[in-house]
Amino acid sequence: MNRKERRAAAHKDQKLARKAGFPTPQPTQPPPAVTQEPVVTPETPKPVAPISDAQLNANRANAKLSSGPKTEAGRAASSQNRTTHGLARHNGAFVLLSTEDPNGFEALKASLTAEHLPTTETESILINGMAESHWLANRAQTLQHTCLDPQTGQIANPSLFSLYLRYQTTHTRAFHKCLNDLLKLRAETRKTENGFEAQNRKNEEIRIKNERHEMKKDHHEWDIRMKDAAFCHRVGLNVSHTSQAARENPGFEAQYIAEVDRLLQHQRPEFAQSAAA
Repeated sequence: MNRKERRAAAHKDQKLARKAGFPTPQPTQPPPAVTQEPVVTPETPKPVAPISDAQLNANRANAKLSSGPKTEAGRAASSQNRTTHGLARHNGAFVLLSTEDPNGFEALKASLTAEHLPTTETESILINGMAESHWLANRAQTLQHTCLDPQTGQIANPSLFSLYLRYQTTHTRAFHKCLNDLLKLRAETRKTENGFEAQNRKNEEIRIKNERHEMKKDHHEWDIRMKDAAFCHRVGLNVSHTSQAARENPGFEAQYIAEVDRLLQHQRPEFAQSAAA
C-alpha cells in the first residue's frame, strides 16, 4: 500500500468515526524546539581592540598640530569656509561677494526706499529684506549661466543648475512675501487711521450740531426778550401819552373809556356784555 492509499484509508476511517459519534483523533505535532539565547547584561563590556604605543603617540602628536584658529581674524576667515556660492544667508546675515558691486546694492536699496517711502522701522526692515532677496535671486540666476555649455547652451551640470534654480525660487518668494507684508501693514494702518478719522469726523458733526442747537435756543430766548422789551416800551409810551392827555384835557379819560367801550361793542360784543355785567 502506497502513501496515497494509506491517506485515503485514514480519511475513510475518520469519516466513519464521525458518523458513529466518536471523536476524531487529531494528529500530534512535536513541540517546537526552544533555543537558548545568550543573555547580554549591561555590566558586560564590549571587547576593545588594543592600541599600540606607537599609534597612541601618533594620535597625541596629531592632536597638537591644529585646534582651529586662535585670532579673531582667523576665526572670521574660517567662518567663511562653507560659503561656496553665497545664496544661503551665512549665519543669518546677508553678505556681498567680492565680485559684486556694493554701490549697485546700495542703489537698489535706495531705489526701493524712494519708491515705497518707509515711515516706520518695520517698513524699513521689510524694504531692506526686499532688496536682499532680489539681489540673491539675481545672483542665483547669474550662477545658472555657469552650468550651461557656452557652445550648445545645454546644461552641463544638472545638480548645480537645479540647486541655483531652487535658490532663485526661494529668494523670489521671499521678495514677494516682504512686499505683501509691507502692503498688508500699510493697509491695516490706513484702515486704523480711517477709523479714527471717521470717528473724529462723527464727533465733530455731533459737536457742530449741538452748538447749532444751543445757538438756536439762545436766539429764540433773545427774540422773546426783545419782543417783551418792545411790548413793555409800547405800554410805557401808551401810559405816558394817556397821562399827558389826561393832564392837558380833564375830560380825556371819560372819552377814552367811552371809545374803548364802543370798539368792544363793535368788534367783540361778548366782551362788552361780560364787561357790562
